[in-house]
Amino acid sequence: MQTSSMADRLKQVADRITFASMNYRIWRIYTEPGDRAKYLGVLQRYNSFFLTSIRAHFVATIITLYGLYETRRESISLTRLVPDFPDPILRSEIQPMLDRANIIWRKKITILRNDVYAHLSDTDFEAKFSEANISPDEIEALLKLSQDLLNKLSYANDRSTRAFNLDPASDTYALLDRLLKAEGYGM
Repeated sequence: MQTSSMADRLKQVADRITFASMNYRIWRIYTEPGDRAKYLGVLQRYNSFFLTSIRAHFVATIITLYGLYETRRESISLTRLVPDFPDPILRSEIQPMLDRANIIWRKKITILRNDVYAHLSDTDFEAKFSEANISPDEIEALLKLSQDLLNKLSYANDRSTRAFNLDPASDTYALLDRLLKAEGYGM
């Protein structure tokens, strides 16, 4: 089995964080009360598309966040990268951040990924969502912690950091506004 360099592994994690962040952002645009109210006519008019899209963006966020903290030995994840750094001071500085992230990951993301999305089972989904009790703010906090952890590791590795500035909001709003205008819902 070939082992990729630390820089390659950090890039893979950064790409996953970007993917999760972009999916989360689109999901929030569709579900935030203010945006939802503004675009409700369009969301209802194209109901099957937006119901599928809302779910797809949420599931992509959850599955990707799960992978960022996966603990299996062969996984490339933030959890698995931290022990690979030889500097004990860095590891002790990062550990509290990793602990905060793991609280959200273990108690919330793992429930949704394992019991709702990744495995077919005879599960009461409403009960699982209630058990996970995750809020959009917690998802956003986990994304931010992931970005911060990656940047600390990346900086320790080669003095680089990532901007994490890709934001699909302008494209998503442009699409929704165009549909809103085309459907005659005002503007």
